[in-house]
Amino acid sequence: MYNVLIADDEIEVREGLKLKVDWHSMGFVITGEASNGIEADELLKSEHFDLLITDMNMPVMDGIRLLDVCRSYNPSIQIIIITGYEDFQYARAGVRSQVMDYLLKPVTRDELKATLGKIKADLDEQRKVRGNSELMQWRLSQYYREMKERFLFDLVKGNRLPPSSMPERLRLFHLESWQDQKVCFMTASISHSDKQDIRKDRLPEQMHLPFEMVCYEIAQSDSDNVQVFHDSAHAGIMHFIVQDGMQHEFIQQLTEHTASVFSMELKIGVGLSGSGLEHWKEGYIHSLLAWNSAERAGSGPNPQAGTDYSPILPEETTRKLHRYLIRGELDSFRSIIRKELHEAFQLSPSRMTRSIFQISLLMDFPMTPEWILWLKTPDQAERLLMQWFQDFLGRQLPSEDGDGTVIELAKRYIEENYMQELTLTLLAERFNYYPTYFSELFKEGAGTSFIQYVTGVRMKHALQLLKETQLTVWDITELTGFSSPSYFSSKFKRMFNMSPSDYRLQHSEKIDSHDPKK
Repeated sequence: MYNVLIADDEIEVREGLKLKVDWHSMGFVITGEASNGIEADELLKSEHFDLLITDMNMPVMDGIRLLDVCRSYNPSIQIIIITGYEDFQYARAGVRSQVMDYLLKPVTRDELKATLGKIKADLDEQRKVRGNSELMQWRLSQYYREMKERFLFDLVKGNRLPPSSMPERLRLFHLESWQDQKVCFMTASISHSDKQDIRKDRLPEQMHLPFEMVCYEIAQSDSDNVQVFHDSAHAGIMHFIVQDGMQHEFIQQLTEHTASVFSMELKIGVGLSGSGLEHWKEGYIHSLLAWNSAERAGSGPNPQAGTDYSPILPEETTRKLHRYLIRGELDSFRSIIRKELHEAFQLSPSRMTRSIFQISLLMDFPMTPEWILWLKTPDQAERLLMQWFQDFLGRQLPSEDGDGTVIELAKRYIEENYMQELTLTLLAERFNYYPTYFSELFKEGAGTSFIQYVTGVRMKHALQLLKETQLTVWDITELTGFSSPSYFSSKFKRMFNMSPSDYRLQHSEKIDSHDPKK
């Protein structure tokens, strides 16, 4: 709805204008009335109006003087002049450049309706342009980048959204054209070459953040062909999704930038090309494995030669390992990795390395060359992985029983995946519990029900988006995982006793400094 202010010293005229058309159905609401220019001036100072309808001849302050100050408060406001026949030419000459239209008294129903229709179309276009600009600004913001990276990271880990939500999420992150394109995954980091003099002020670990910034800059300069993301748990390791056919050009560009900015060597792994989101997980893992091989062999920016692209661990094996990991079932975990490591070693040492690397990813431990060098046998690899198993459990909050650790893992999973569809059954299955028991377990451990906890996490992020962006309620609903805008709005009102729009208005000075009354 667009807000309207009517200024006329004749109450009959004001009442007549209100009755001539169905303002609501045309997209307008009359939120202010004034009997002279001074009253109108005060209202314009304190409230936001999209349309001013004013008489030219009013006491205290006439229409022309009102228009002189009106634009200073709101340069984009639309204006309709209503005037008597004897003042019509005078009004046109005095304010021609500032008004949308002129209506001659007595105003007819058809003239008013036609004029409002033109103004509504113009305001809609302005809103669309402004919305596109705000969306562009948001796409350039840090918050947007972090949300987009989380979405990309979910995709490459195989955490798929419900089919009904995927198109809107792809649109929001400007990824529609990527879902069916043939792409190639790359993983990159920087390190000193063997021939390079090591300076204490230029150690690779001190260059992680600058390297990440350079990677973002390069990807953003060619966003039609390159997407970039990283796992915050592993500083200095960057991941790229590159349109197939652009690999060589991108590697050359990244290598040249790395050499010129850091005087360091680029280590990069290139995965197999594939089409469709369902293949992104495999492409991502292959690029990690290729990167690990490049790190270990020192193969620089041409890692594809000799890279092992044989299939990754079976999905069923990965699910079992994950289940035993989160439940803390040490013996079951050891039994599977022992079998996998020995079978892989019989094929080749490099195959065992691949198995170690893939198992380590489950525990968020990226394999690095210094670990690989001394892992000569399956028994050595088993001891290292079991140590990491213990470390993984130790990173969870302390608990007297495994159930407490599982609740903390479930809460972390909710925090990382609130944008997606989350159900009690889904989490119960993920952590190998019956839904009814898991519901009671979660409520006892979290102090609130599963639904209330998920709603609280989503609402926390919704508040941040309302305060820091100009995204529509519809977009915020999609981004925070609520089922529909109406459900989100009703839930918001029950929790905060106001609508999302009213909440945004209360914080408008933080998000709309160029027009604080809006």
